[in-house]
Amino acid sequence: MRAARIALLNGGPEAVRVERLASSLKVTKGSFYWHFKDRGAILEALLREWEEETSTIAAEALSRRTPREALSVVFAEIKERVVLSERGEAPSDAAIFAWASVSPKVGKRVNKVEQQRIAVLTSLTGLPDRSQLAYLALIGFLMRRRRVPEAAESFPLFGSMLLDFLAPDAQNDKTKSKQDKKERDREKTLISARTR
Repeated sequence: MRAARIALLNGGPEAVRVERLASSLKVTKGSFYWHFKDRGAILEALLREWEEETSTIAAEALSRRTPREALSVVFAEIKERVVLSERGEAPSDAAIFAWASVSPKVGKRVNKVEQQRIAVLTSLTGLPDRSQLAYLALIGFLMRRRRVPEAAESFPLFGSMLLDFLAPDAQNDKTKSKQDKKERDREKTLISARTR
């Protein structure tokens, strides 16, 4: 699977060819067919593996006691998998999203998984709008990281910011409440000034 993951990541679904994979692994095509019926079976295995990854991460997160602890698990797992995916040791969101952009059938399955991911974030936080925004920010980060590998170095800060955004601790809640009150007061002042 590693060679197929790397081929998908670096060349898209068209690069996932039995002949190429067998050649890169220095095995015969026949030995390759021992594991997979055909090219379609390899592609299906890649997509199914990626789909199952969400369930695995979600189950681990949902077993935690607090939303903050659960989200910490999610972001730690994402950080690790981003590195592993570049080496072909785990499925790659970047590869799957690129594939989904050219295949409506794959796109439909990817959309379903994305809805599940956002639902998990929402169930952990109770904040559907923030969950969707955080997810979109994460996808943007992952896609940029694919183009700019050194961006991975900033993931700890990025993850920490998302964590604070989705599950602020008690101190942050108090600060946020004060900030929200100031913002509401400022908006009321602006509104009343406009209506005069």
